[in-house]
Amino acid sequence: MRRLVVLSLVLAACGKARVDPTAEPMAEFSKRVDSYIVLRDSMAAKIGPLDMTKSQAEIAARATTPAHQIVEARAAAKQGDLFTPEAATIFATLIKEEYRRRGDSTMNARADAQRELKQEEVADFEPQVNLVWPTSYPLPTFPATLLPLLPALPENKLEYRIVRHALLVRDIEANLIIDFMPNAVPTP
Repeated sequence: MRRLVVLSLVLAACGKARVDPTAEPMAEFSKRVDSYIVLRDSMAAKIGPLDMTKSQAEIAARATTPAHQIVEARAAAKQGDLFTPEAATIFATLIKEEYRRRGDSTMNARADAQRELKQEEVADFEPQVNLVWPTSYPLPTFPATLLPLLPALPENKLEYRIVRHALLVRDIEANLIIDFMPNAVPTP
């Protein structure tokens, strides 16, 4: 009888699915993104939709309102609010592996219109949480081959961007850096 119990326990242990060590940190990242979206959407609901018949001044004022409200509501926000240390490790690994796969020949021979900012174009830019993206800097594109490797962000609300060696999460409408991960991108 005892052997039967031991054998049953061994078989049960062997039959269990392996646990994905990235699942919990990535689920936490997604949960934090979802929490931000709830806040963001509540701010947007207070402002109401953009009325295109308004004057340019009213449209410009409306464009800055979401950022101001979000910054006020997230006054205590800090780097790492979305990118927990565990999630940041996973993101960094995915990004480094993708950049390693790319190689110089791939980077130089791409036929797409993707434009990643050169280091000298943003030499003095330091990302900060709750920073409105400065209009004095071009908005970089995001590597198309990297996008499917990272957790999806809510479409037309948030997006990933890379500046220098940092991975950013940017609120599209508010033009606001929500969080960033320094040293996410390997040095060429």
